Amino acid sequence: MATINANTVALYIDTAGGAVSSPADAVGASPALKPVAFSTSASISVSNATYETTSITAAGTGTTIRDFAVGSTSTSMSVEGVVDWTTETDTLDVDALFDAFIAKSEITAVWQSTASGKAFGGKGFLTSFELSASVDDFATFSASLELNGDPQDVA
Repeated sequence: MATINANTVALYIDTAGGAVSSPADAVGASPALKPVAFSTSASISVSNATYETTSITAAGTGTTIRDFAVGSTSTSMSVEGVVDWTTETDTLDVDALFDAFIAKSEITAVWQSTASGKAFGGKGFLTSFELSASVDDFATFSASLELNGDPQDVA
């Protein structure tokens, strides 16, 4: 069984809303997909809305059957990390993430494992941003985003 080390997974964001592609394909491009700096977790969640229909299978007996069909697909992504105001080369820092949230403009986001190269993403909007701090602990951040349309397999 092949497993993926979670340390090789990151959420990559292009705040300019460039093309949806593998982060590896965007190296050197401007603007480019950049990993969120100091992140400790990244997730993507895809769900299909379902709706129920009931059909009469035998008119004389009133026998019915329940069927389900799939409606719209929704995709959300999230990232969490440790707050560090240091700017690292070729990463998206907390300031830039917050600025993208306030700008309310469409961004491109891709969840990728650098070990496998597998990547999923799309274009969407940041929907939440949080900074949090507790006594005797690291200050942390979290951000969520929703993608438009179906997610793309980009790797």
